[in-house]
Amino acid sequence: MKRKLKAACLVLSMVILLTSCSTAEKSVLDPKNPVSITLWHYYVGDNKIALETAVDQFNKGVGSEKGVVVTAVAKGSISELEKAVTDSAKGIINAEPMPDMFSTYPDKGLEIDQLGKLCDLNDYFSKDEQKLYIAAFLNDGKYDGDRLLSIPIVKSTELLYVNATAWNEFAAATGVNEKNLTTWEGVYAVARAYYQWTDAQTPDIAWDGKSLMGIDSVANYIIIGNKQLGVEVIDGKNEKAVLNHADLRKLFDIYYGGMSLGYLNAVGKFRSDDIKASDLIAYVGSSSGAAYFPTWIEKDNTRSPIEFTALAYPCFAGGTPTAIVQGAGMSVTKSTPEKQEGAALFLKWFTAEEQNIPFAMTTGYLPVETGAYGNADYNASLKSLSSGDQAEKNVAAVYDIALNQIMESNTYASTPFKGSYNVRSVLETSLTTMAESGRQSAVALKEQGMTEDEIVTALDMNARFDEWLSSIRSQFDTLGISYSEE
Repeated sequence: MKRKLKAACLVLSMVILLTSCSTAEKSVLDPKNPVSITLWHYYVGDNKIALETAVDQFNKGVGSEKGVVVTAVAKGSISELEKAVTDSAKGIINAEPMPDMFSTYPDKGLEIDQLGKLCDLNDYFSKDEQKLYIAAFLNDGKYDGDRLLSIPIVKSTELLYVNATAWNEFAAATGVNEKNLTTWEGVYAVARAYYQWTDAQTPDIAWDGKSLMGIDSVANYIIIGNKQLGVEVIDGKNEKAVLNHADLRKLFDIYYGGMSLGYLNAVGKFRSDDIKASDLIAYVGSSSGAAYFPTWIEKDNTRSPIEFTALAYPCFAGGTPTAIVQGAGMSVTKSTPEKQEGAALFLKWFTAEEQNIPFAMTTGYLPVETGAYGNADYNASLKSLSSGDQAEKNVAAVYDIALNQIMESNTYASTPFKGSYNVRSVLETSLTTMAESGRQSAVALKEQGMTEDEIVTALDMNARFDEWLSSIRSQFDTLGISYSEE
């Protein structure tokens, strides 16, 4: 009888596997025959160590009890991981077999799902279990309305980081204050004032002012800026890009104008490097990057300690304060009921407060469950960070403002569609290329002794904006990306 029942269940499981990736309510895991789960990720350094430590803890505890063994495999950078997953999903010659679970961003997750390779995790995470997560975090992994294709592991938002030591000196001399940095228009005005103030310190040398700040992700600047102004430039619902000329012009004038005239800048690989080199005193970047904000700057071969301030992400005047939510989740590959359930079991364990808080706070990200922020361990970790070295204090300072921004502002992550990753890339590369060209032109015009007004006139912002739009259209057409214009 038992053998017949077991055989019937096996047949049922295979039928379900062919039609979906759900499993029976009763667990199919067997501690006597543990299932092996391969997890591909892109973490490096301390993040990699933290993940491997967690996996080892799972394998020795819950995994051993339930019959699941997870093996974490680092696949290099996120782009290298995405290529490996894509090659596997497409069955490229010599590609490795698909992993059972892997880190993924929404755009790539959608692409892999369209190849029929992802499991709908609604079959493993009940509605009550899903309610444990911060809604904005969980929604980042939902597609087609309600299909749950990835589980958030850790998340981040973007903030405005400031070298408080340099800022305080500038503010005391000019009367500006942090409130001036709440809007992008204010940021531009302050950046212009900072350039002029530093330029005036060497009156015998024209146009040698300093840049105030930079932007780590120009794509996010465009996407969130549009959303603040009421437009989804990546329109996942209608699977197209939306080019609203009036809103794009506001973003263009600030970024192109600021970069051309030297009020904004991007020198090194990361804006935090530019802070350390004294090329900037502020930048917009991920909340998970607080640990990388320099605790000192190097000037004239001398290291000087600096203080740190984090502020909310700027909003365009008249717009709705909106904060981006970002960070890779983990998806589960369609395979066998045992592997799918085993992978889901690990994700539930890994994102639970007890495990997720130390992992998130080791990596500088935000935990994903709502209850984590009232957890005694979370508060203890914050207290420990606050009494640590300067880098740890910087991280502690960011948690409060990042969480407040997510809870108080409108949070947003664009809904992906086929080609949406290319939309991000086109928007960013086209604007940064234009800005670099504008900077080079402005340098030549400065050398001719032109004034600011003369330089702006010579740059011909109207023509440059039209040129940017033309470049975007051309690249969208080449890539087959649908778009509309307003």
